[in-house]
Amino acid sequence: MFVSVITLFVAIEHGRTMQRMADANARMVEANSWPFVAFETHNERGDDQGRGDVRLVLRNQGIGPARIQTFELWYNGQPMSSPKQLFGTCCAITPAEREAWQTTVMGVGATAPTILRAGDHTDFLSMPAPEDRHKIKMELWRKFNVERDKISVRVCYCSVFDECWIGSGTTTQADRVQSCPAPKVPYQP
Repeated sequence: MFVSVITLFVAIEHGRTMQRMADANARMVEANSWPFVAFETHNERGDDQGRGDVRLVLRNQGIGPARIQTFELWYNGQPMSSPKQLFGTCCAITPAEREAWQTTVMGVGATAPTILRAGDHTDFLSMPAPEDRHKIKMELWRKFNVERDKISVRVCYCSVFDECWIGSGTTTQADRVQSCPAPKVPYQP
């Protein structure tokens, strides 16, 4: 009887220890696959007058792939649905500027849905300084370079284990969510 009680006690403790080990292993696997999506703006490779490519970037600074589910962009607190709306609101004020904007070389990349590997990035909007030094195009570039600081985003992304987070991408804080909510005004390139 005494041996049976000891055997039962050992079996129960062994089960608890194995459960703690399984939980710890699960947390370790989750930690090794954690994505973190950051939002950045750049003005890189400038010339001697500080002109270069103005870029809006999403970067996965985590250690696991990020499945970007939803993406929202605001300019000055106002939701934007496209690059055209963004440039029309922030930068192209006069009819001549609107016309020049239509012929400005711009890069547009994916926002959502997309997948970013750990350490990878996507330039979802870029505007190089005009090569031809066209006065109106240079003014548009200058405005965008200044106004980019008034742009904010909200991105919802998930890990390969369907753990999801939503955040601004400008702080190290992202809130855990069960699933990514549908944005009221999705930004579509």
